[in-house]
Amino acid sequence: MKAWIKRNYYRIALSRKNVFIQENVLLNTKNKFEGLNFIGKNCEVASCFLGRGTYISDSSTIKNARIGRFCSIGSNVQTLLGLHPTDTFVSTHPAFFSEQPAAGFTFAKTTIFEQHKFIDTERQFVVDIGNDVWIGNNVIIMDGVKIADGAIIAAGAIVTKDVEPYAIVGGIPAKLIRYRFKPSQIAGLLNTKWWDWDIEIIKSKAGLFNNIESFLARINDDETHLTNQ
Repeated sequence: MKAWIKRNYYRIALSRKNVFIQENVLLNTKNKFEGLNFIGKNCEVASCFLGRGTYISDSSTIKNARIGRFCSIGSNVQTLLGLHPTDTFVSTHPAFFSEQPAAGFTFAKTTIFEQHKFIDTERQFVVDIGNDVWIGNNVIIMDGVKIADGAIIAAGAIVTKDVEPYAIVGGIPAKLIRYRFKPSQIAGLLNTKWWDWDIEIIKSKAGLFNNIESFLARINDDETHLTNQ
């Protein structure tokens, strides 16, 4: 009964931050939402940080991930898959290297192989996703991966290593396809950090977001004007 009350209180608190939860979603209370978030049907989201404006589509399992602002996460995306030894150890089964009974039993008295690769010293997150990242359907993101701002992950990709800002990657394993913009434009976007602007400022400048050249020119003009005042 206490667990039921806790879960429902959590959902009520989230609704006040404009976090919309669809049916059959599993959440734990270790999640942190900045607001304006959407979680699709049949998702499991556990021990994650979701930045403002980020949404997760149906049937995704996102665990121990730090996700920035204005990210678009497709359907059936998965994180926190865990690692297994591929050499030296005779068996890849966790019963031989982990004291945690993953299959209901273990032969190991202590853990001698780390099943997860964490991206932070506090050992909270295994995946770090930047701001304005689009992840297509059926993507798998391995432990220890950092996906930088503005990146796009093509549908069906398995991401095994870090992804650079504004890179488009795809395949198994995911490899660079191309960059979204010119190097100077990427630098300009990273310098603006528009995702950190107040939501009302973003709303007022939303009409500029359909053209990278116009956007950067206008932002540079605004900054020059403010500097000269």
